[in-house]
Amino acid sequence: MKKVVFLFVLFLFSKNLKAQSIPLGSIDFKDERLRNEQLLGKNKSENSFTIRPLLIENDSIKSNKIQLSYLPITLNQQYNTLAPFGRNDGAMIPAKGYQMKLNAGFTVKYNHFNFRFNPEYVFAENLAFELFPTYVVSRVRLGYLNYLNNYDIPERLGVSAYKKIFWGQSALNYSIGKVNFGMSNENLWWGPGKYNSLIMSNNAPGFVHFTFNSVKPVQTPIGSFEWQLISGKLVESGLDIPIENYIVNGTNYKNTKSKEWRYLSGLTINYQPKWIPGLYLGMNRIFQIYNNELGKSFTDYFPVITPFQKKNLKNEDAKQRDQIVSLFLRWVFKESNSEIYFENGWNDHKEDLWDLFQDPSHARALTFGLAKIFKNNASSDSYLKFNFEHTQLQQSADRIARPAGAWYMHGYVRHGYTQMSQVIGAGIGPGSNSQTLDFSLWKKNEVWGIQCERFSHNLDFAYDVYTDYSIGEYNRKWVELLFSAYGYKNFGKFTVNGKIGTSINRHYQWQIPNNKNNYQLQVALQYHL
Repeated sequence: MKKVVFLFVLFLFSKNLKAQSIPLGSIDFKDERLRNEQLLGKNKSENSFTIRPLLIENDSIKSNKIQLSYLPITLNQQYNTLAPFGRNDGAMIPAKGYQMKLNAGFTVKYNHFNFRFNPEYVFAENLAFELFPTYVVSRVRLGYLNYLNNYDIPERLGVSAYKKIFWGQSALNYSIGKVNFGMSNENLWWGPGKYNSLIMSNNAPGFVHFTFNSVKPVQTPIGSFEWQLISGKLVESGLDIPIENYIVNGTNYKNTKSKEWRYLSGLTINYQPKWIPGLYLGMNRIFQIYNNELGKSFTDYFPVITPFQKKNLKNEDAKQRDQIVSLFLRWVFKESNSEIYFENGWNDHKEDLWDLFQDPSHARALTFGLAKIFKNNASSDSYLKFNFEHTQLQQSADRIARPAGAWYMHGYVRHGYTQMSQVIGAGIGPGSNSQTLDFSLWKKNEVWGIQCERFSHNLDFAYDVYTDYSIGEYNRKWVELLFSAYGYKNFGKFTVNGKIGTSINRHYQWQIPNNKNNYQLQVALQYHL
């Protein structure tokens, strides 16, 4: 056994690989293009595309010379006419009006080290918009305050223009063989989803974290493995809703949150069985705890390696930490140029296996998706792509007998699963559902597409407070229909990416009658030095 372990470790470190990271949200669609090429059989990599940012490796002899290169200058801009809208855009915030994110930087490589300095500056007009009304009946207002008191998701991020500098996609990595050790602030994405990830996405600003991860799939006699183990620091927004918004019938219902930062421990593992080509099976697991509650043992710092059944954990509730876990699969069918994927998550520990088998829908959320490519020519350099994805964060019918609370909400960590006021997981937010259709045309240096989405805002809240069937309260669902067109084109060193869309809001802020339209324009420009 010791010999097997020694040979495996030797294999991991046996070859020097220089890896280049493709940051999330890249306006040239580079990571998605590589995923498409895998479906087309053009990309021979067995990468699962469930752990991002992608590391593109090049086998080469290590260099003892310092190599300096400049990163492209990128300007992302958007404008919302009615209300905040924006997901999976990193440090940008949900805001009305004009907003921009500017980033640039450089990389320095030496031997096994790679340092990337890529800060981001965000400016948003952050104009006032229509908020959830304070004049609604007390039971409704109290139900809404339950969410404000148990998440760090302010309705509006301050009352003036928003300006902030972030570390952005900066990172320091040491890569040797097939593994990487590093310290980073870059956004991460875990799982197979394209529009939503239950556990980890680029919906919020990146957070400082240490990482130990695979650079490329590690081959073994039973198949290949990919992984990432992180320890990070989550911080609050520092912004809050005015105190008068917590007053109901003269009583202040504000529940003050801790100002302590939160420690996060996370693990994602992906396995590709050698007997089933194209099948990828994986698990994501996250714990968070306030820093002043963190213990000093090894399992306190790395709870992701502890048993899944709560009955096998000693005094787990007393540790006052919260868990989210998901299982996922992605299955690629190169013969038909298609894929399906699925992620099923739970917002809490299961007591034991019988708890899971008897009540699998308790505290559950899911994402399901599929993609199909239609070739336009034999060379596959022009093709049409169809995407569909369904995400459900709304509680299942099990809530009638066993309420679980909204997703990303926990009893101990009352900031919810957030970083600087935004959800780290699925950008649609707690209690929400979405269905997305996407049709796109891909060519060598350009992409054109149309997208349709149905977005149901926080149905858990709607069912919590609007319960009087006799007066039609069941109809108070805030549903948004979004239609957009987008395009990308490269002109040598200059790249342009744009998107224009409209959303039709029925019963905006769950109020009747209150139907409104929002229009959004996004323009991104990039110049390679």
